[in-house]
Amino acid sequence: MSLVPEPSRALVPRVRWGIPDAVVAWLVGVVVSVLAAVPFVNSAGEIPEREKIVATLVLLVVQDLGVVGWLLAVSHRKGIGTLRADFGLWWRPVDLAWVPAGVVVFGAASLLVLPISELAGLDESSQDVVRTFERSSAVWEQVAFVLAVAVLTPVVEELLFRGVLLRSLLRRTSPFWAVLGSALVFALVHFIGDPGTGYYTPAFLLLGLVSGWAAVESRRLGPSIGLHAGFNLLSAILIIS
Repeated sequence: MSLVPEPSRALVPRVRWGIPDAVVAWLVGVVVSVLAAVPFVNSAGEIPEREKIVATLVLLVVQDLGVVGWLLAVSHRKGIGTLRADFGLWWRPVDLAWVPAGVVVFGAASLLVLPISELAGLDESSQDVVRTFERSSAVWEQVAFVLAVAVLTPVVEELLFRGVLLRSLLRRTSPFWAVLGSALVFALVHFIGDPGTGYYTPAFLLLGLVSGWAAVESRRLGPSIGLHAGFNLLSAILIIS
């Protein structure tokens, strides 16, 4: 099943990007975020507590911009030439209706992981980002965090996992297996990025499945971005409140 918009079908033979490009884009994001962290690290090899919030925001933005920058280059070198034509990065105002659906998915995901957190005795979050912003009191820090997590990150992660990875899998297998495969990778990458999210892996898997289904059905990323934004928005509000 192809997710290339109808006007571009004649150009499909030019498309040469695939799964390796998704992997490299993710690695580029990781590398540039590590490099961005260097100025914040002190002589003890740690980021001082007073600088953690600013450093975390910088790392989040730099990582996302690194992924987008690399995928832009991939689109120009191996694809049709735009993020919309190659990866379905296409937003409509009606896609805002998917944001409440993302909030519902977050609620369902929270119920899904509740038994795990109860069994593990997780009274406090083990996620680095969560712990950092739970201590935030400045309004600008909280607003910046919400914008980064609920706006920028959903766009970039959907572009990577549902735009590049899912569409690459759809060339090789059925929509069912493509959605499942991309959702599993999505959950695994979050665990690798922060092992403290391990108990939340089923929630990321659920979001990946629903977002993948939305991307396949709509043939673009607007609905899945809306879902992801709603999911992250409620999470961010609960963290800073």
